[in-house]
Amino acid sequence: MARDPVPPSLPRARMSLRPWPLLLVGLGLTVTGLLLSATALTPLRVIALGAGLITTGAAVTRRLRSATQEVEERVESAGMLALAAFVALLAYLGLDPAWDSGQMFLGVLIAVALGGAVLVLLPGLARRIVLSLLVVFHFGGMLTAITAVDPPNGSAPWLSMQLWASVYRPYLSFMYLANAYHFYSPDPGPPTLLWFRIQYDDGTYRWYLVPDRDRSPIGLHYQRMLALTESTNNNFVPRLPFTAAEKTQFEEQTHQAYNHDTWEEIFHRRQLGATMTNPPIELVEDMAPNIQYREPQDLPKKLIASYARYVANNAPPADNPAAKVESVKVYRLLHRLIRPDEMARRVSPVERTMYLPYYQGKFNAEGKLLDPTDPFLYWYLPIVIVPKNYPAPGSAIRVMVPAPPDGKLLDALQIHAGDVATVPSTEHKVP
Repeated sequence: MARDPVPPSLPRARMSLRPWPLLLVGLGLTVTGLLLSATALTPLRVIALGAGLITTGAAVTRRLRSATQEVEERVESAGMLALAAFVALLAYLGLDPAWDSGQMFLGVLIAVALGGAVLVLLPGLARRIVLSLLVVFHFGGMLTAITAVDPPNGSAPWLSMQLWASVYRPYLSFMYLANAYHFYSPDPGPPTLLWFRIQYDDGTYRWYLVPDRDRSPIGLHYQRMLALTESTNNNFVPRLPFTAAEKTQFEEQTHQAYNHDTWEEIFHRRQLGATMTNPPIELVEDMAPNIQYREPQDLPKKLIASYARYVANNAPPADNPAAKVESVKVYRLLHRLIRPDEMARRVSPVERTMYLPYYQGKFNAEGKLLDPTDPFLYWYLPIVIVPKNYPAPGSAIRVMVPAPPDGKLLDALQIHAGDVATVPSTEHKVP
């Protein structure tokens, strides 16, 4: 026994790269980041948490690549995955509640790690069956995203609608596959843009467009940025707010308070708002109210507030270096697709009237909505050709009829933003 050859010791550097030491390093870094959450050292906390997650991921990767299919090996791999889920849980607890996107990502990461631990324990045949079902589920989601959109003059299949509403919507939304595959459906619809009017405390202002053709180095960059703005173009409240009678009935039947302004209050504010601008921004006569008023649900509202906060903190510098951002007005615009008759008349695809703006609110630098009772909040601001004598009696705003040949441009977006009262030409470089 004394003469048996002694196995060579592994170099220290190689030992440090073994899965379990790596995992323990990742655990230590994550615990450090969690402890730093009680301090004001936010950059160090983020670095520690990020480094802990990356190190833990590297340890799991090395383990899964080197482990065999023996039962003992699979049990050890499952234990490592479970511990990796615990590391992700610690990182989740180390994030501020306001970092909801990071918490959502870590929540999914925890679920994936725990599911992976169960998957590793399964025999080979059962594992292949489960993985095959997951692949089928994924491609079924892609097919559902494509077929759940109503075709022109028709309705989407009943099964696709049920799968979208009851099964696939959270998964496809998290993976951001819904909008990408809706693009291949019939009539994908106009793209969505976000325009931000940045007001400085010295009275000056600047516009920030997302996406912006002038700031996009190539066309593909502009196209990819549309994915950011499309996140605000879904999940609208499916109906107008309750009327006063509906509010009373709702509260009597459910014994819950309806914490929202009634439709009469919102509509009355909008009518008063029309008298506060020069020229007045009246309601569109031939457009239904549920098209002119589009209130987002909670998720798009949070996204819009987050975008406003980002723009306020990364705004282009003012002419006066000492000026600070006072507020940010946000406008969501649909860029209407050009029609064949307009193309035949050589109308520019970026002509001003191609844009349909909806006001999303005025925010401070922290992303807080400053005036929830703004008369124009979530209302359509028409950019249309109106009769030359507008706003004289009988010269209403209409969008469903041909524009008067001798009319003038009414740009309600710029009027509301406070830039100018009129624009001299219908061919205008945005904004």
